[in-house]
Amino acid sequence: MGFSYKIILISLLFLYSCDDFFLSDKDECGVIGGDNSSCMDECGVVNGNGIPEGYCDCEGNVLGCDGQCGSGQEYDLCGVCNGNAVSQYSCDCDDPQEIRDCLGQCGGLATIDQCGICNGDNSLCTGCMISGSDNFSANNIIANNELCFVDYTSSIQTIFDNHCTPCHGGGAVNLESYFNTINSDIIQIGDSSNSRLWQVIEGDSPSMPPSGPLNNSDVRKIALWIYFGAQESN
Repeated sequence: MGFSYKIILISLLFLYSCDDFFLSDKDECGVIGGDNSSCMDECGVVNGNGIPEGYCDCEGNVLGCDGQCGSGQEYDLCGVCNGNAVSQYSCDCDDPQEIRDCLGQCGGLATIDQCGICNGDNSLCTGCMISGSDNFSANNIIANNELCFVDYTSSIQTIFDNHCTPCHGGGAVNLESYFNTINSDIIQIGDSSNSRLWQVIEGDSPSMPPSGPLNNSDVRKIALWIYFGAQESN
């Protein structure tokens, strides 16, 4: 290899190694000897997009309607900062800081209760929520289960008459009436699982009625009646 070729080869190798050297000194912004500041956004992120649109700082906080960053306060439907208007109907009061309540009174305090009733007291959706009770209602959304009951005459005696009294119309276990049922020693008031009546119709080895098991609705009705205190009527 001639001398001139060696010189050219050495020069190329030098330039290549120098290029690598300078590249290794570039910061993340591509600036030789830089400190990333030339492409760093206000949140300190290299090549970042800065504060997102609608936010007021780099912590994800939004500017509230009160002018405070991160306060969480927003304009309501009437344009009132931190107001509580829920419909445009509320927005035609003379005082822009007042809203019309559900009774139509500007600045009024009437609200819609949990049952959806204006100025209500939740009574229209409060009541028994235990399925199987005689007064259970699927419309109740606020439980007042102390009101739950199962009426003996209309519910329990009807079950007994349809399935039990042909065999238990007398003797030690007499189910012809409330008086006879309570005095047949088959009820542990308030405790369904330990009552003999429940054990023979739904326990580990149900044996009654001999004609076939009661349906689930009837079994639950009897269990609830015992649980609620085995009263004769509500």
